[in-house]
Amino acid sequence: MVDILENQEFNATNLLSFRGEVKQADLENIGISMEEYITKAGAERIGNTITATFSIASDSIDIELLMPVNSIIQSTDIYTFKHQFKIVNAVVAKYKGHPSGLNEVCNQLNQYIIDKKMQPITSGYNVTRKLDLLNPKNTEVDVFVGINPNIL
Repeated sequence: MVDILENQEFNATNLLSFRGEVKQADLENIGISMEEYITKAGAERIGNTITATFSIASDSIDIELLMPVNSIIQSTDIYTFKHQFKIVNAVVAKYKGHPSGLNEVCNQLNQYIIDKKMQPITSGYNVTRKLDLLNPKNTEVDVFVGINPNIL
């Protein structure tokens, strides 16, 4: 089930970010490494990871992972600490269902943007609201895309 809403906003604070081009097989290791760094820095992860995919090649993916943490930590040469992350004037697809259906949700959201002649200014950011490992069809994900507010 997908609901698409306009003029939405997403705001989060205290996030550790990784942005880079990696092999899909290495994605889990990057998440584990981020969590280890968060713990080593004396902080705790306080929510689900936010993801954005910028491009996909045959053997790699250009992705951003954002992990919310409970305190300010130092950036490194690999990770960037973001005090605030905000998307305004967004179109959001609110999805409840099995994670395998997320690709179709993104296709529907992109078609909505095209049909409404909107101009996206961000990639789609996947914000997991509910993750149910025992019953994956109860997963809830919001996909935010920032839209240019100008009418051209």
